[in-house]
Amino acid sequence: MLINEVETLLNLSKKSIRYYESEGLIKPERNKYNDYRTYTKNDIETLKKIKLLRELDVSIEEIKKLFKGTITLKECLNSRISKIETYEKNLKGIKF
Repeated sequence: MLINEVETLLNLSKKSIRYYESEGLIKPERNKYNDYRTYTKNDIETLKKIKLLRELDVSIEEIKKLFKGTITLKECLNSRISKIETYEKNLKGIKF
């Protein structure tokens, strides 16, 4: 699958897809005839996971740790919940 197709399928910008590639989260193959990126089903599934995690405001660094297996999904999401709770407390503290 080419980047235009991935962009349409997942509703992700080319810039985002290339950024995730530059961060080492995906590694699309290159077509040997034209050097275009070719995205596999695994790349698509990985991008779906990244998109969901980013929608939950999980950082790229946390996603890298998750994919490397240095943290679990539960740890990742608990960390995110903790940050949200801290943010909520801070907002309540500045409320008049």
